[in-house]
Amino acid sequence: MPSSYFSLILREHGASGRDQATLLTGTGLSEATLSATPEISLGQQLCQIRNVAQMRGPTWSLATGSRLHPSTHGPIGLAAVSAPSLRDALKVMERFSQVRSPHFRLRVRMGASEVRIVPEDLVALTSEEQGPLIDIVLLSTQGLIEAILGRPLQGARFELPYRPGDDVGRYAEYFHAPLRFACPEPAIVFPSSWLAVRSPLADPAPFRAAVRALGMRERALYGDRVLVARVERLLARRGARLQVQSAATLLGVSTRTLTRKLANEGTNFHTLREASLKATALAMLSDRELSIAEVAYAIGYEDAANFGRAFRRWFGVSPGQHRQHGTD
Repeated sequence: MPSSYFSLILREHGASGRDQATLLTGTGLSEATLSATPEISLGQQLCQIRNVAQMRGPTWSLATGSRLHPSTHGPIGLAAVSAPSLRDALKVMERFSQVRSPHFRLRVRMGASEVRIVPEDLVALTSEEQGPLIDIVLLSTQGLIEAILGRPLQGARFELPYRPGDDVGRYAEYFHAPLRFACPEPAIVFPSSWLAVRSPLADPAPFRAAVRALGMRERALYGDRVLVARVERLLARRGARLQVQSAATLLGVSTRTLTRKLANEGTNFHTLREASLKATALAMLSDRELSIAEVAYAIGYEDAANFGRAFRRWFGVSPGQHRQHGTD
C-alpha cells in the first residue's frame, strides 16, 4: 500500500524524536528510508497503528481521519471529486478502494430510500487495529462525499460496531452527522436522493485519466498483492510456527498456488515469515520486562542461542547489544 498514510500518521503523532521512534518500532522503517519508500506492506502500516494506539489511546484516529482530504487518496480521490455525480463517485470508490488500502473494500448498497456505504475487512484485524481503521475510513469517506455535496453530511447518520469509551463526546467534533454505536456493521447511511447530486468539481478529462490509472493499478495488484497482505497477517497472529502448508489451508488455496502467487509478487513464504520474526523480535525486545530467552521462545526459538545467531544475522548485533544500544 502507499506509504503516504504512514507518513501522515508519523507527522501527526511524532512531534518528538522519542515519539517518532515509538511509532517506527517493529516496522523495519526509519524516517530516512521512509522518504525513499513509495510503498510499504500492510503489516508495516498495522504495526504503526498498534504503536500509535498505545501512545495516544483509542480515539487517536478521529483527528487523523478528519485531516484526510481528497488529494490524500491519490487517483481515487481525484476520480471521486471529478466524477459527474455522487452516484458515479461511489461506484469508483467501491470498485477501487482495495487498490489504495488492501485491508478493506467499500460496499455501496443503493436502496429505494437509503444508501449504505459499508467498509468490509479483507484481513483479520485485532480490535486495536480495527476500531481506528473504521474511524479513519468513515471520516475520510465523509470528506469525499462532502466535497461533492458542497456541505456537511446533515441528514445522514453513522453506524459504528463498537461501544465508545468515556470520551464519547469527542466523536461529535469530527463526525458531521448523528452516530449510533454497537451496530452490526460500520456504515454511512444517507438518503438515496443524494445520488443524483452533481459534483461542483466534475470534469470529464481528469475523471477518465484517474479511472484509467486506477484500472492499471487494479490489474497490477489484483489478487496476488492482497494474498501477500493476508499471509503477513496470518504470520503476525500465529507466529513463526506457522508453516506454508498450514497457511495455504487457512487461505483456501493449495501450497503450490500460494507459492506461485507469492513468487509473482517477488517474495516467498520464508521471506515473509522472516520479516515477521524480525519485526516481532524488535517489538518484544523493547519490553525490558521480558528476558531475551522469553523473547526467543515467544517467536519460536526453543534455544536462545539459535535466536541470538539469527538476530545477529538479521541486524549485525546480538539481542543484548541491540537492547543496550536502545538504552544509550
